[in-house]
Amino acid sequence: MTSVLGFIFRPVLALKDYPVLLKYGNIYFVTAGVIAAVAAMTSLLCATYYYKTMFPLQSAGTYFMWQVAIVHLSSLFFSKIFHYFALGTDFLRNPKRHLAETAFYDQGGQVGVFVGTIWFAFNTKINFFACMDINLTAGCLALALGRLGCYSYGCCHGRPTASRFSTIYTNPDSKALRIFPELANVPLAPTQLISAAFSFALFGTMVWALTLSPIAGMVSAYSIIVYSSFRIYLEQYRISVINPSIKLGRKNFFKGVAVTIALCGVLYVIFMLWQPKFYLVIVSPLTLTQFFAVDVFQYRSIVLLLLVALIYVATWGVHYKKLGQHFEWKFEN
Repeated sequence: MTSVLGFIFRPVLALKDYPVLLKYGNIYFVTAGVIAAVAAMTSLLCATYYYKTMFPLQSAGTYFMWQVAIVHLSSLFFSKIFHYFALGTDFLRNPKRHLAETAFYDQGGQVGVFVGTIWFAFNTKINFFACMDINLTAGCLALALGRLGCYSYGCCHGRPTASRFSTIYTNPDSKALRIFPELANVPLAPTQLISAAFSFALFGTMVWALTLSPIAGMVSAYSIIVYSSFRIYLEQYRISVINPSIKLGRKNFFKGVAVTIALCGVLYVIFMLWQPKFYLVIVSPLTLTQFFAVDVFQYRSIVLLLLVALIYVATWGVHYKKLGQHFEWKFEN
């Protein structure tokens, strides 16, 4: 049993030693970008599968998966915009520098899922709360996989710890050591792995809940409140850096955002309970083999998956001239 677990987890634990997958000239391809692309494609397939089983008529269109992808791209967009919001006035002092930075935030991505789902529900005529349940379930899977990318890249890392359960960064290319070189060989709280494990567990409970024909909105409300509460707790163990150039960290900022999202989750529940009840039911059982044969292994779906992967690799995984920047331009003196 131990050897099996070692076979499974050893490659995952080794990811922190390979923040850069490939360097070609002035271009860095970081490992986290590939992981983000895999997370996005997996999440897209997960969401599409649930729509196909629960809403077969509404999801029968040729380009339905493309509509689902827009929700994912909305999440990507808002996760980037949230960086500028988090910077506050620091962004206005040097917008060129910060526009080039490669930072993304999952809390902004949550807002993006909400905004994208509003559009998606309106466009497909599927119950909004049902869409939230499916999209956040798929999003939770993406978050779990994405945290492994954070672990590889060296961002979202923990504080120094004396615990035997720790992460030690030694590769100078990892973000943790680029910002805090003094943390080399220092045991850190493995916050990214804890977040990944928690998100995988949360995803599992959400999948189980969807099999119980729940009231639409209950699964997403559970996800919003539980994950935000977890984030509030975890923040005390993280070194949350907003502005890498001056090592600016704002632990209370991210905790405050998590509290705000949790409170919004409570309001979401209240609003949901005021609406006519709608139940999520699997009306068209579909095996994964059938799903892939009928819906995935089609040229439109394959083109979409490759396009989504390319977008995520380009935004998350391609850094120019130095790690931590999308591009470089000449700064005015």
